[in-house]
Amino acid sequence: MNENIIACDQKVDIGTRVVLWTEKKGFECPNKRGRLACSQHDPSLNDAPSQIHKNYEIKNSRSAYLDLIKNVYQFVLHYDVCYTSYHCHQLMMESSFKGSHFYLDLDGTLFQTCDLYWKTNTAPADDKKGNERAVHVEIANLSWEALAKHSEYFPSKKDKYKRTRKGWQLTLPKEYSSKILKNPFKPIPSRVFGNRGYFSKEINGKMVRMWDFTEEQYEVLIKLSFGLNKLLPKIKLKVPINKETGKHPLNRLKNYSRFAGVLGHSHVQDGSTGLECKYDPGSAFNWSRLNRAFSKKT
Repeated sequence: MNENIIACDQKVDIGTRVVLWTEKKGFECPNKRGRLACSQHDPSLNDAPSQIHKNYEIKNSRSAYLDLIKNVYQFVLHYDVCYTSYHCHQLMMESSFKGSHFYLDLDGTLFQTCDLYWKTNTAPADDKKGNERAVHVEIANLSWEALAKHSEYFPSKKDKYKRTRKGWQLTLPKEYSSKILKNPFKPIPSRVFGNRGYFSKEINGKMVRMWDFTEEQYEVLIKLSFGLNKLLPKIKLKVPINKETGKHPLNRLKNYSRFAGVLGHSHVQDGSTGLECKYDPGSAFNWSRLNRAFSKKT
């Protein structure tokens, strides 16, 4: 069972299952691109329409890895606004440009969809250079789509989380629950807010209401962050924090293009330059937990 993440033939064991794109149960990124600052591929792959798999050849793995560690310094977190990673990949396949290096499913199963040498078009950032410097993960969470009164894409008469004896639980359509690798699995938020269950905070001008990610997702995300730091050392083990207040900002950062570490899509893209405003990983995400985990190890 593979537990390695991979970049240019370099492997790092992160201590948890990693389903690679080459495996039968894996997902291959449908829309990868060449990074402009990397030199070990055909430059016609830079920002070009998706091509057949064999065209994505890395000429010299050692030189490619040196390019990568020099130019990639951000790990950007996203919620996928989907039921599961399988659902997320379906939507990626329907797009002509979307992709992500990793999917993190409700049960903590991590999927790597391509070699990290390649760029995926997940967070261009307000300077439109974000994907060049980043590795991305799409974490399974419906965000505000889980609330009936806010749902746009998956309308329903009832909220998609319901209170049970064991707490709040996400109700999954069978077509998606059956695709979770750790089956049966009951998606339960790691934390809840009061009696209503969901968190509500303003991010980049929008009130974002959502239930938290699962405990399994946080545990694997922390392992993945440590692994990426070892594989690509410019991705520092740090998250955005206001040193004066000790709070974690949710809006776009002033130094978003220079920040080296783990941050959210909302931290790099508020739409001020004409791109779509972003809010992920959202109001429920536990930045303090990542900060504590990183502080203990560093």
